[in-house]
Amino acid sequence: MKLYYFDVYGKGESIRLLLTHSKAEWEDVRLGGPSWQEFKAEQDKCKYGQLPILEKDGKHYPQSLAILRYLGGVHGYYPEDLELRFQADEITDLIVDDFFVTIVKKYIFVKDEEEKKQSWTTLLEEHHPKHFGFLENQLKGNSSQEFLVGDSYTIADFAAIAAYISQINHPDRRDDVLPILEKFPLLKAYFEARTADFQEYIENLPKCSV
Repeated sequence: MKLYYFDVYGKGESIRLLLTHSKAEWEDVRLGGPSWQEFKAEQDKCKYGQLPILEKDGKHYPQSLAILRYLGGVHGYYPEDLELRFQADEITDLIVDDFFVTIVKKYIFVKDEEEKKQSWTTLLEEHHPKHFGFLENQLKGNSSQEFLVGDSYTIADFAAIAAYISQINHPDRRDDVLPILEKFPLLKAYFEARTADFQEYIENLPKCSV
């Protein structure tokens, strides 16, 4: 099994975390430049011209959240209970499509330095506290404060840990973001416990910008 993605955290990191936790045999294939253009040209492998792509049993699966849910079902991280499954989807989509993508669009990809600075201030004052509050409340209402949904790992946890690695605790941003996290004790404790499960993996991660 192979996961094809760029040499960034991005929308591939939650999948990498899931595969690592599941102890599946897989290869982390990081494409860029000529290797990406060559792979992209093979429509039978990359039919939408986008990454990530999961290669499994001779088939190629596109779209990051679809891959995450598929592998979640394969490895027991996608709840069978429909209510819990909805919650896992809800929190995953909130983290990826709102929290993460907003930061990328309004800060990471902004070229003008003054606009970037102003946008970052707004994100720190509004965006981060709002989403930390959402996750804090999710933990409060959950049956266990160790996980976001239910009493064991789901796809939502991998999405959250990926956001922690790529945004919250990123070396370029942690000095601004971690003081905000201090105001959300359940979420802070949650991240400490969950990242401890991935200590070796995180220590060996290459530093990426996003």
